[in-house]
Amino acid sequence: MSHKAERNPLQTVLLFIVALGFGFGTLVQIADQSQQHDQQSLTIQYKSLKTADDIVQLSNPTRAIAYTSVVSLAKLPVADKKQRFIALLLPAILISKQKHQQQRQKLDKILATDHPTNLEQTWLNRQMALYDVETPAQLKQRMINLPNSLILAQAALETGWGSSRFFVKANNVFGIWSFDPDEKRMMASQQREGKKIYVKRYDSLLGAIDDYFLTLGRGSAYKELRQAARKTQNSQQLIRHLHRYSELGEDYIQRLDSLIRHNNLKQYDNYHLQNKA
Repeated sequence: MSHKAERNPLQTVLLFIVALGFGFGTLVQIADQSQQHDQQSLTIQYKSLKTADDIVQLSNPTRAIAYTSVVSLAKLPVADKKQRFIALLLPAILISKQKHQQQRQKLDKILATDHPTNLEQTWLNRQMALYDVETPAQLKQRMINLPNSLILAQAALETGWGSSRFFVKANNVFGIWSFDPDEKRMMASQQREGKKIYVKRYDSLLGAIDDYFLTLGRGSAYKELRQAARKTQNSQQLIRHLHRYSELGEDYIQRLDSLIRHNNLKQYDNYHLQNKA
C-alpha cells in the first residue's frame, strides 16, 4: 500500500481551497445515469456500473468515460478480467493526461509573457500552492507526463486487477492514504504500529487518477521519476524510479516490469481520446 506525506492542518485547508480552482475532486457523483461535461474539445461521460457487462468496450480512439462506481472483477476469468479492467481505467487515464497537458500548455504560455493577467496570476498561484512549490520554474518541473502502460501496471498491481476492497468501495486505484478526518475516506482492515489506517474515497476513477498525478508531482520521493519522465516515456525505464512508492521496494519494480511485459501493456501507450463530436 502506498501513502502520501502527512499534511498539517493549514496545508489541508489551503489545498482544499486551491483544489477548487484546479479541478481535483470536483466531480459530482452520478448514480444510474450518465451526464456530460464539456472541457474544451472533450466531452466527458460519467457512468455508474451495476455489473461488469456495463463496462464499455475499449477502442482506439477511446471514448472519454469516467466511471463513478465500479464492481469487483475478481470472479471473472483471468483474460476477461484484465481486458475489462483496462477498459475501466484507460479512459480516465487519458482524460487526466489531457487535463494535465492543457495545464502545462497554460503554464508555458504564462511563463512566456512578462505581464500575466490577474486571472493568469491567480491560476499560477493556485498551482504553486497545490504542488507545494515557490516558483513557476519549480512548478513546471512537477507537472509531468507518464506513459499509459506504467499507470496501468501500477493500477493492476495495487488493485489486483480490480479485485481490492479499496477499489470497489472507494474508487481508490493506487492505495493512497488519508490523514485528514474531514475528507472522504474508509478505514483499512490492518493497522500500522497500533494505529488505524485510512484510504481516500474518490467520486470517480478520474478523481483517483488526478490525485495520483498530484501525489507523484508533490512527493519528494519521486524527484528522480520526474527528472526521468522529462527525458523518456519508456515505462520500463521509468519504473526504476518507483522503488519508494511501495514498501516492497525493488520487488515492486520487478512486479511492474513483469506486468508490463507479460500483458503487453505498451500497446496502450499510443491510445488517445476521441475528439468532441
